[in-house]
Amino acid sequence: MTLDVVQQLKLLQHIYSESTIWDEELRASRHNVPEDVSAEQLQALEATGHEPNHFERPQHEETIRELRTLAERWTLQEAAQAFVASLWSAPMIWRSLLTGKLIATSIPDHEYDPYSSSHKCQICGLDVNDGVDTSLQWYWRITNGTPLDGDIFGHVLALREMAASQELPVPCEYDRWTLRAVLTVLRNLPPKTRYSKAADALKKEQLLPTKKVYVYRDLLETLALIGILETPEQPGMITAFTSYAERDKRPNTRVEVQAPLAWWDSSVGINEHNLNLIFGEFDCSDVSLENKPEPKPLASETVIGAFESRRGVGTKAKVPKKSPDAGTGEVQPGDVYAVKVLSGSWVTVYCHEVKDKRTIVEYLDGVFPDMPGKEDLILTVRPRPDERWQCSAIGIDSTSWVRRVARDMPAPNASQPKPESVPFHAAKDLRHMASWCFPDL
Repeated sequence: MTLDVVQQLKLLQHIYSESTIWDEELRASRHNVPEDVSAEQLQALEATGHEPNHFERPQHEETIRELRTLAERWTLQEAAQAFVASLWSAPMIWRSLLTGKLIATSIPDHEYDPYSSSHKCQICGLDVNDGVDTSLQWYWRITNGTPLDGDIFGHVLALREMAASQELPVPCEYDRWTLRAVLTVLRNLPPKTRYSKAADALKKEQLLPTKKVYVYRDLLETLALIGILETPEQPGMITAFTSYAERDKRPNTRVEVQAPLAWWDSSVGINEHNLNLIFGEFDCSDVSLENKPEPKPLASETVIGAFESRRGVGTKAKVPKKSPDAGTGEVQPGDVYAVKVLSGSWVTVYCHEVKDKRTIVEYLDGVFPDMPGKEDLILTVRPRPDERWQCSAIGIDSTSWVRRVARDMPAPNASQPKPESVPFHAAKDLRHMASWCFPDL
């Protein structure tokens, strides 16, 4: 069996959507491999170098040395060329070539200087304590973008992949138009627009072959890190190297991204000087967004577009038949829903109350190998280790792998009082939150 890139990604997506187990020896969380992933599929992933749960523990001096050595393979002009191609036609991993090149050429020689509370170096940000799943990193490079926060080992792994490639991607005409379109949107944002609204504006124009807004935000973080969206006090790598500790400072606790983007807004604008330093061979003038050319290749023909639209490879579990006791209509008090937590593990929740499209639910006792029927239900609440737990869930009738299995059931038995507070959650979170009440899952 051989797998193309998209097939590898779909298989890894299926595996990495499962729960994790902490491995003390590896100092990392291993993903459970679902039962429906065959040995042949795992061997096919291994043949590509992308088998799941493949860990490396980076060391400080060795990582910096390898980053510099790998980055010497390409010129800044070649890295900029790969970046532009990665905006549409080439896989997104090629975007990491530019960030990796700039970090490698600007990072100073330094001794390992960890924070007092962790093993992360304050200068370069490398964590030398925990294992890193190299295949998960590859999956993120293709589906999300560059290693966030300038992660130097993430860049080493990306540069290894690109060094093994036979050819450097060449930007097509639509890639070049996309670069200009991204810059056009950013130049014409309303004053004081912050990164989240800027990402929304880019996504509205559908400038990347993805439907995920976090990919647009990753692009903004990348443009900030290289110095296109920098501020005078928080420069990007083309201007000057800034330590991880400096980049990790934020205006307030609500800001998720690092500097420079954490401090940037549209009134600061694009650093046109740095833009010319990096992308001087490209036309970076504004374009008419209303006269958008036909994408070539089509979004569905790109790696990320095909990944988001294609079904999994041999991993699509059969959807269980509707329970004969499920009834019809929207959720109502007394309903019981089954929730698939893992392959071969189902739990159930009881619906206490429905109000304003939200349903107050609580886990019931019992873990089942298949979707349970009405006759299998155990009408006793399943608390957390210290107290009962309920949540107000939205979207319970429209969530995959959450199925009603019974109606008009009596209230479950409980030996503890109701919880004092009931948090809000999406029904899709019931799958992940089950471990709070079922620690063995």
